[in-house]
Amino acid sequence: MTGLNKLSVLITFPFLAHYFSVEDYGRLDFLLSLISLIIVFITFGQDSAVGRYIQEQKTKDKKKIVVTNSFFIHIIFLIIVLILLIYLRDYLENFFYTNELFLIITLQIPFILFISFSENIFRWTFSKTKFLIISILNFFLIVVCTYLVVTTNKNIITFFNFLLYGQVLITIISFFLLINFFYFRIDKILIKKLLKYAIPCGIVCVISIFVPILERFFVKNFIGDYELGLFAVAIKISLCIGVLAQAFQSAWGPFALRKHQEEDSEKIFNLILFLFATTISFLIILIIGFSKNIVSFLSSEKYIACIFLILPICYGYSLQFLGWMLEIGIYISKKPELILFGFAAYVITSIISLHILCKYFGILGIASSVAVSFFIKIVIDLILAEKYWKSIWKIKRIIFLKLLLLILSILIIKLHQILAVKEVILFSIIFSVSFLFISYLFSTKDERNIIKNISFKRIIKN
Repeated sequence: MTGLNKLSVLITFPFLAHYFSVEDYGRLDFLLSLISLIIVFITFGQDSAVGRYIQEQKTKDKKKIVVTNSFFIHIIFLIIVLILLIYLRDYLENFFYTNELFLIITLQIPFILFISFSENIFRWTFSKTKFLIISILNFFLIVVCTYLVVTTNKNIITFFNFLLYGQVLITIISFFLLINFFYFRIDKILIKKLLKYAIPCGIVCVISIFVPILERFFVKNFIGDYELGLFAVAIKISLCIGVLAQAFQSAWGPFALRKHQEEDSEKIFNLILFLFATTISFLIILIIGFSKNIVSFLSSEKYIACIFLILPICYGYSLQFLGWMLEIGIYISKKPELILFGFAAYVITSIISLHILCKYFGILGIASSVAVSFFIKIVIDLILAEKYWKSIWKIKRIIFLKLLLLILSILIIKLHQILAVKEVILFSIIFSVSFLFISYLFSTKDERNIIKNISFKRIIKN
């Protein structure tokens, strides 16, 4: 999903949440997530594989051959998935709620896939104008469909119908923009290379989408659609910190790979980890403290019960964000396949924790499984990173800060139950400032000097 697509989701979320009932918004969010899973399953890492092999080619014709063969793989996977969907239609109808929604969404899949494929090719071939055209069209499609549904008082089925009409139009435009990128020659050796390279990327991408779908499935099937709507809103609000984290992560990877051999890299890496963990934790305390106001403003009062889900989900995502840093040794050691062990543990832990926690704690248990599964993943990734690269992280202070965050956040949740909103906000501000002060005490003398004398932006740029 491109930055503009993510932006469109964030922009339209408040309008859709306000307009639809809690149950309907939960269903809408579940269906959109299900579509994402299907598309990722069909693509199965080809978006990365095609980029990898396009960069190796020196001539335009050879690049076109890569594009053509990757497109051929997409078509084969698409046909297989569509056959499975049709064959399993009776069983899957429960996931899609109605037969009509199943048909509309099934029709959407080829168009969404082609648009996604086109965007990816334009990105890897640095066709900036074409990439921007498709991205902007996708952005406006979501915004316009939201506007039409809300202003004309329509339902979920109409929303997906509007999306389908727009996707057909964007597919036609994408086809004319992409047509010159094809060179119709099937290369069996290249296809094998594309498939081989895509497998680990595909596994990671499918797992990344599958587990959140699994969480929603547990809420939907074992608790109810009302709670599914609450869970969807809690996820959206929790992902607000994800915008900052993903922006950081896009800069962190290249920076770490470029700087890891320098003499002071260990100090700089630990400082960045410390500042990042402190910043994310500080924001989480404020989000939980202001959660009633945030939920009321972004969705409405009818979702107010979801404030108790924000803590475990936010906490889980904060562990995931830290994991992006701690696993860097795996990539520095040039053994990216090791990341699969962490993801395998993540899936297994998610399934086990969802079964146990859902049984005893209901929807709060499902939300808590986010933190449990990411904790196990981060431990596995850290062990492997240290084994195949080296141990550099001052992890004890990070553990203390995460425990302090958990304690302060739980206190704020308790305060939400007994105090007025203004009083809770006051306490959350006090807690957040106290957290920053305590974090500062855990910094070393060298780190304090670096903070005082060198701007963080300058470190990243250099």
